[in-house]
Amino acid sequence: EGVMKSYAFAAFAALAMAGCATGGYGPVYERATSQYDDGFSEARLDDNRYRVQYRIENGDLQLAQDWALRRAAELTLDQRYDWFQIISRNSTFRDDDFRRYEPYRSYNDRYYERPRYDSRYDDDALVVIEVIMGNNPPPRSASVYEARRVLDYTRSGRY
Repeated sequence: EGVMKSYAFAAFAALAMAGCATGGYGPVYERATSQYDDGFSEARLDDNRYRVQYRIENGDLQLAQDWALRRAAELTLDQRYDWFQIISRNSTFRDDDFRRYEPYRSYNDRYYERPRYDSRYDDDALVVIEVIMGNNPPPRSASVYEARRVLDYTRSGRY
């Protein structure tokens, strides 16, 4: 009987490990293989300007927002910049959605530039943002984020 319990426990442990190894269920932060697949994609629009998209089919909009910001932060650091500013976003973003990022924003500019909305992407968890990147000091605006801090936050899974 002790041997059977050992085998049962070993089988359960193996199944649990297999679930962890494959990432389990749910969305995974990854590059999209096509425009319509889950994951991130980006398009370079200028030296310091990118369009970033994150799609999670039938997914969590807040998670897609976080992962779009995570990708923007990664690109910002990859391009050797310190901050990024969201200059355009699709209409699935509401102003309240950004409140959880309040500690990561920077306010050094004289004015607040309100982002433009793009209503073409109103379904599911599809987030499209356009960002410009720069080095410190950042402009003062509610739509400016410190890339390293956003990346730390979105990688932590605290959202």
